[in-house]
Amino acid sequence: MPVTPIEDQRSFQISEVTDWVTDLIERRPRKAVRQLGAERWRLMARHWIRVWQNSTGEPLPSKLETIERFVTTMHAEGDLSQEQIDQMCQVILGPSTESLDLWLADTIERFMWRIRPWIPLWTSFADWSVNWCMHRRRKQLVFLARDMLSTYLTARKLEGSSMSGLDLRVVHACRNTQGAPREVFGLPDPEDVSPESVALVDSGCYGTVIGQLAEELTEEDAESEKPACIFYFSRNPRIFGFINYLVGPAILEEDIIGHDVADFVIYAGDLLEALPKPYRIVRQYDDFVARTQDLLTFCLSMATLSEIRDYVDAGPIISISQAQRRARELYDTYANAEENPVLGDSLLFGTPAPKCLPASYGFNDVNYESYAPQDEIFGPVPG
Repeated sequence: MPVTPIEDQRSFQISEVTDWVTDLIERRPRKAVRQLGAERWRLMARHWIRVWQNSTGEPLPSKLETIERFVTTMHAEGDLSQEQIDQMCQVILGPSTESLDLWLADTIERFMWRIRPWIPLWTSFADWSVNWCMHRRRKQLVFLARDMLSTYLTARKLEGSSMSGLDLRVVHACRNTQGAPREVFGLPDPEDVSPESVALVDSGCYGTVIGQLAEELTEEDAESEKPACIFYFSRNPRIFGFINYLVGPAILEEDIIGHDVADFVIYAGDLLEALPKPYRIVRQYDDFVARTQDLLTFCLSMATLSEIRDYVDAGPIISISQAQRRARELYDTYANAEENPVLGDSLLFGTPAPKCLPASYGFNDVNYESYAPQDEIFGPVPG
């Protein structure tokens, strides 16, 4: 599907984002995929540099400008603390004595080396979400972008091969989203969809956005079943968190001897949310549009999305028991990184970002009425 530009070359309709990204992944040269070692990263860097130039129409920046714009983007995204940004730059930005394409290839390799161990968990989350919704007759899966972009693309690939008939959508919702939920989500008319058929999928944490949207979907019928809320990681006892349950055995074993596994859960969420995105959302006059990111952010994001696609294509997706083992291995790496420099060097950053409890969270209002699938674990009614 061709992308409709909006005035400048860097802007296009938000509704076209997923087709744009998918098209870029599908059209990348297969030669780079089949290569091993340094040559793979060089071919990949040169390809994404050309794509970025074609998308933006801008001249290539210098290496110093590339780094400055990358850091500016990370600050603007607001997903990482200053300490995390400093740590990430330290581990992925190599010496800048080489040409731009070779330096970018080295940077991509450094970045991918540190996130590859997490790809099985990210794809397992997408696979579990699709399967849970399919068996619970949740026909509409709504993925909140941009954090869930890779999860949505994975789920769409998996759902397409399974022919399950699910309706997968990606939406760009935030705390300041205006308009009726069905308009925000792009859902069918009320006659064609009901809250009990919807599952909202997000990276997670407290759920200030997803909780608001879930409540709005049921405000016309308070007695109806609420939409399901599925988080990759959760700090809300009413909302299911995939990573929380994967590391459950570690919590039972490690928390009693003084290790705070909850920090690792936050760290896992920080890592997913901090993945570079190939575009950002900006206001243009009275509308919002998508715009291509800076060079390094774009190249890292497309390399990551391509790597995830290659992993899914190679298959199979790991089982839940395998995902639990992988989560425990990653937890052990995280927990021992401070004392073991080899383990510490394998992390993109070393500590989770501080979390501030939202004023509207309302711990005092928490009751037994959790959202599915959390209610299945604790029981939907008081006993």
